[in-house]
Amino acid sequence: MNKLIITAALAMMMVGAKAQALDNDTTYYEPEQLFKVGTLPKYKSGMGSVVQYLLNNIRYPQEAEKEMVDAKVLTTFIVEKDGSLSNITPVNTTLQFFDAKKKAEKLGMTVEELKQHFGKLFQDEAIRVLTEMPKKWKPGKVDGKPVRTKYEMPVRFGMGRFTGMGRR
Repeated sequence: MNKLIITAALAMMMVGAKAQALDNDTTYYEPEQLFKVGTLPKYKSGMGSVVQYLLNNIRYPQEAEKEMVDAKVLTTFIVEKDGSLSNITPVNTTLQFFDAKKKAEKLGMTVEELKQHFGKLFQDEAIRVLTEMPKKWKPGKVDGKPVRTKYEMPVRFGMGRFTGMGRR
């Protein structure tokens, strides 16, 4: 079996600001708010360690490997005051197939059902691996105090065909 190359691209995505209260645990800061008035959250040992963690811990869905499907799952989560992650949610999933119509017919699905099926496999794996991430985040801060902060991170799953990283 060919070795799979799993890539993880990490990027902070800025989204609209909302007014938030520091002491209310149900509120959070958007990244652009902290960019202006505080410190953004970050992984304690650096983003390279996040990439390494993902490379070592992501389990490529077997069915997706068999059908040669690649994906990018954009996730959002909250970096809590204690550095843990909560509310991990997939917000967008992009899939890449060779001939989705043929795959759908082979598997007895419509193209839309095929996309939903494989999208869920990749979303579930992105959520699992982020949920199990060691709690090594430094929380965002305002006035030196930790605050809950929303964070966006894409997680890429690839076997090298579409990313130019090997196997064709």
